[in-house]
Amino acid sequence: MLSDKPILSILFLIATNLIILVVANAISLLIPAINQIASQVIQIIIKFLFWCILVFVIVPFGYRLPKKYETFRGYVGGIRLTTYKPFSRILFYTISCYCIFVIFQLIGSLIYGQYEFNISRVIPPQTFALLDFNAGLFEEIMFRGIILTLLLSHFTEKKSLWISALFFGVVHYANLLEEFNYEFILYTTAQVAWAIGMGLLWGYLVIKTNSLVPGIILHYLSNALDSLWLYIPTSSIEIALIYKLSFAKFIPIIISILWIAFISNRSKKANSNSFHKF
Repeated sequence: MLSDKPILSILFLIATNLIILVVANAISLLIPAINQIASQVIQIIIKFLFWCILVFVIVPFGYRLPKKYETFRGYVGGIRLTTYKPFSRILFYTISCYCIFVIFQLIGSLIYGQYEFNISRVIPPQTFALLDFNAGLFEEIMFRGIILTLLLSHFTEKKSLWISALFFGVVHYANLLEEFNYEFILYTTAQVAWAIGMGLLWGYLVIKTNSLVPGIILHYLSNALDSLWLYIPTSSIEIALIYKLSFAKFIPIIISILWIAFISNRSKKANSNSFHKF
């Protein structure tokens, strides 16, 4: 079975995912739209439909990954998509981690010295990220739901986290198919680096909460709202990326992982003490 060969399985998944995206983009270009917003909405809907076919049909019942499931319910439960209890604990992890990101992004903006709160930076026509939840949902299902679950059946937690995060980061080099120049190569390389870090954080959250929900929400918020909190109005791509890598990504990633480890250990100790008292 394909699931017996985890690295080959991951390559199959990534290749299929790229093909799906190319086909979805091609179809969306063939559909006429009255304006830019309508065009973007059409593209989002078509990508959603194709991604649904990939992760809810092809992967579980074609590739039989991350393992063979007899039912659809067993599959979505097995990849932790429908796990959300205890809800209060999952909500606390999610909100506290996002607050860490917002705080450090604002600190970065204040250090740069030209911050202004402007909601227009994160809404159409400036960007359509608020309307597009596809990446947050389906990338988490693919990399933290399917791929991480597959790896955990073969390797240790630490090794599984790193492998899934590395694949998640490197796959972003596919963005160079859209544009190829110095600034975009530099930006994409930085994107690969921070995607590896975010992949570690979101994977760690899955292991500690046994749920994809926190990662899905944080992934969406990161894509949609980062530019609202971190504002670096400079013509230098190098300076902008230094601030983004530091204050929007790696510092809050490290603090969040330490925070998750701390509250997770506290929760374990509290449960252990309750058990001994009983």
